[in-house]
Amino acid sequence: MAAFSVLQVGVGLWGRSWAELVARARGFRLAGVVDARPAGREWARSALGVPVFARLDRALTAARPDGVLLVSPPETHRGLAEIALAAGSHVLVEKPLAPTPADAAAIAVAADRNGRYVVVAQNYRFRRQSRALRQLVRGGALGSLEAIRIECRRDLRAAWVSSRDWRGRMPHPYLLDMAVHHFDLIRAITGEEVAEVDARSWRAPDGPFRFDATVEAILTLADGTPVAYHGTWADSLGRETSWNGDWEIVGTKGRATWTGGLRDALRGTVRVAGRPAALPVLPVLDRLAMLHELRDAAENGHEPECSARDNLLTLAAVFAAARSTETHGPIRVEQLR
Repeated sequence: MAAFSVLQVGVGLWGRSWAELVARARGFRLAGVVDARPAGREWARSALGVPVFARLDRALTAARPDGVLLVSPPETHRGLAEIALAAGSHVLVEKPLAPTPADAAAIAVAADRNGRYVVVAQNYRFRRQSRALRQLVRGGALGSLEAIRIECRRDLRAAWVSSRDWRGRMPHPYLLDMAVHHFDLIRAITGEEVAEVDARSWRAPDGPFRFDATVEAILTLADGTPVAYHGTWADSLGRETSWNGDWEIVGTKGRATWTGGLRDALRGTVRVAGRPAALPVLPVLDRLAMLHELRDAAENGHEPECSARDNLLTLAAVFAAARSTETHGPIRVEQLR
């Protein structure tokens, strides 16, 4: 079977990691790299030996890829996705799918219009620990849900984020670029949609973020389960968690936790009643699983788990949280769908 060819757009810090992953992934071929910056193109040419382009339209004509991987700033996603989809390529896009509800919906519409699939890189779904929690909750081992508590604490004040890059400049950076993973996991693990969000946020005066880098929220699921959420990119207490966050899920029959993985997010521990729980064996993990999601959808014609259509529901909860921080009151998520 021929390798699934992928054209990647964007080779910044995270994009270079993605390009290296695609280049070595079995069953895939990095067909080329698109980057507006000469330095990015030179890196791809010298490090990976692939064709490089300054514009997506020219790259699509030359490479004719099966899929396009977007690792570019969120505000570029809609325009680039529409170009790729119209050219007949499927699309894998880094989260957030788009920075506004209108742009996110437009990408999903473009996928349907062109008969192609868009997969959103919600790769935390494809970690053994999140799948274990999903089995525990949906299988009834914990009974009916009573409450969920999630804390994600990272300190990026002196890290790789710059006040000049898109994370430093964008409104609601923590919600759109970090909490989107956790909100998506809430949906994936419980099978419930977020019905309401009441959130507050604040800035870090000693960090690179122009807007709020810390969020406190109460999310209410459709079945009434409360979710207490705390997230920050400006932890000053020396109590960092993994990117997954620390999770506690309380049910009428028991309690499950997910902690650890500070140095390697794939190595956290799930415990039930204080004892380590067995983790399921997955054929592929994390970002590699997202590539397989894209290829499987393209080859078999089925809606991927992390489709743009599904991701609109995750983003609706994120945008509701953003609006709640602006209005200082609860927001019904249905208003953002």
